[in-house]
Amino acid sequence: MAEPASWNARRLSSTESAIVEAFRTLAIERRYGAIRVVDIIDRAGVGKSTFYEHFKGKDDVLLTAMRPILLVLATAASGRAARSYVQPVVEHLWERRSFARPILHSTAASILQRRLADAIAMHGGRKIDTQGVPVFAVGIAAAQLAMLRCWLAGHVAATVDAMTDQLIACSRLNDGDLPS
Repeated sequence: MAEPASWNARRLSSTESAIVEAFRTLAIERRYGAIRVVDIIDRAGVGKSTFYEHFKGKDDVLLTAMRPILLVLATAASGRAARSYVQPVVEHLWERRSFARPILHSTAASILQRRLADAIAMHGGRKIDTQGVPVFAVGIAAAQLAMLRCWLAGHVAATVDAMTDQLIACSRLNDGDLPS
């Protein structure tokens, strides 16, 4: 499930952007599990074959919509992210918590966690082998997403700055002393 090196470099076409924006709108209106591909197609105003030329399914659209955020979280977990790189994304999530909160409380969370763990392993310089993603990457991904989920739901009080610091602090779970 590892992404190619160009994972973040590729720009979305106008059709892909329309599909992702349709998904984002639907995700605010409905639970993730209630969104169907046909709903995304209808909202984006594209045909079924056009949708499938660009995406494998709803989960693929989700991952595309969340790609920039996952990249920042993976970079933060590597210990190589500047605070100024992470903080705007944390602020973005807070400002758009009406979108982020339901996604992080849905079946989509496990999809995001797997992709984030993959990205953390790659950013940590560890290759994903036939035995899967190293446990440290899974743990960091779970920790970051759990912190965000609790914060966005209002279960914990923290400023954007404090949450930024906590997400970056997860990089300490990725020190060289932990077994992979």
